[in-house]
Amino acid sequence: MSEEKPYRRLESQDLLQQIAFRHGLEAMAASEEGRLAWVTSGFPVEIPLAMDVFPTYPEQAGAIIGASKIGPEVCGFGEDLGYSQELCSYARSSIGSTDRPEDVSMGALPTPQALLACNNICGTVLKWYDAISEMTGAPVHLLDTPPLEGEQLPHHRAYVRRGVDRLVEFLADTFNTRLEDEEATRVANLSSQAIRLWTKVLETCVNKPSPLNCADRFLTMAPVVSSRGMEHCVEFYEALLAEVEGRVKEGIGAIRNEKTRLLWDNIPPWFILRFFNQLAARGVVFPADTYTHAWSGAVEGSDTASILDGVSEVYSDVYLNKGLEAKVDKMCELIKDYDLDGFVMFSVRSCKRYSLGQLVSKEMVTERTGVPGVVIEGDMVDSRLFSEAQVQTRVDALLEMFV
Repeated sequence: MSEEKPYRRLESQDLLQQIAFRHGLEAMAASEEGRLAWVTSGFPVEIPLAMDVFPTYPEQAGAIIGASKIGPEVCGFGEDLGYSQELCSYARSSIGSTDRPEDVSMGALPTPQALLACNNICGTVLKWYDAISEMTGAPVHLLDTPPLEGEQLPHHRAYVRRGVDRLVEFLADTFNTRLEDEEATRVANLSSQAIRLWTKVLETCVNKPSPLNCADRFLTMAPVVSSRGMEHCVEFYEALLAEVEGRVKEGIGAIRNEKTRLLWDNIPPWFILRFFNQLAARGVVFPADTYTHAWSGAVEGSDTASILDGVSEVYSDVYLNKGLEAKVDKMCELIKDYDLDGFVMFSVRSCKRYSLGQLVSKEMVTERTGVPGVVIEGDMVDSRLFSEAQVQTRVDALLEMFV
C-alpha cells in the first residue's frame, strides 16, 4: 500500500486542465481569424473581450515554460539574440519562444495581431512588447497608469480614463470592431462574478486547517487571470468554491497535519512548486500570499461609460502600482486576517518591481506584526538562478523559531 501524501489534491484540477486546453485552442483559432491580442497580466482584459478580440498572456506562457522545466533552454534562446540574463525571465522566455517556436514543446503562443500592455505591474512590458512587435509585425498599444501615492486623485483618474478611451479607439481601428453597451456590460458582469468567487475562495483559507495551500492557489488562479469575463471562468470558480467550502465544513485541510501557517510574498518558482509540498510534510501551510490576492478588483458598471470609469480606477489601484507602504500594509493585513505565524519573501531576480524593497519591508512587517520572516532568492522561470539547498537552509532557520 502506497504511503499517504502530506497534501491533498483538488478534484477541480481536472476541470482546470480542460480550461487550459480550451484556452489554447481558442487562442490558435483567434490568431488564424486575425483577432488575437497578447496582453500583460495587469491589463483591463474586459475591453478587448467585449470587442471580440481574444486575449492570451505571455506571463502565463512563461509560467508553463517554467513548470515544464525548460526555462533555462527557452530563456537561452532569448539570450542567443543578445538579451541579458538580467532581463525578466518572462520576457526572455517569450522572446525566445517567439523566435524559435518549433523548439518549444510548451508555452509558445500563436502569432498576435496586437500587443496590449499596461505598465501598472512593471515598466519592462513595453520594451518587451516592442521586441515582439519587431518579430511579428503586431502593433503595440500602451495603457499608461502612473504610480499612485495614496488615493487616486481626480487628475490622475482623468488621465487614465483618456488612455482607456484611446485603447477603445485603437482596438476599433485595428480590428474593425466596436464597443457596444450590451456586450461591455455582459463581459464586465462575468468578470466581476469570477473575481468575487475567487475572493471567496481565498477567504476560506482563514479557517484552520486551511483548505488550500500556496501551490493550489498558484494553479487555480489561472482562469481569473486569463479567462475572466468568460462564462466558463465563472463556472470553474463556482466548482472550486463548492469544493473548498466542503473541505471547511468537514474540517479537511490542504495538508494533513497543519502546524505552522506562513505568508508567501511574490511570484512562485514555477519549476519547483513541489517546494510547498515538501514543507507540507513538515506541517507547514501557506494560507495566504500576496500574489494571488492581486486579482481582487472587480469592474462594476451598467453601461459603457461607467464600465470604462471602473476600468480606469481598478487597474490603476493594483498595489504594485503603489509605494512600498501599500505592500507592507497588505502583508500586515494578511498576517492578521489569516492568523499567520511568519512569512517568506521570495526575492525574484527577474521581477524587480515586485522584489524592490523586500529587505526593508521585511523589517517593517516584523515590527508591525511581531512575526518573523525570511528572504529567499531565485527566479520564477529560470532555474539556473535558484539554489534549492540555499533556500532550504534559510527556510529551516525560520522554522526553527516555531519549534
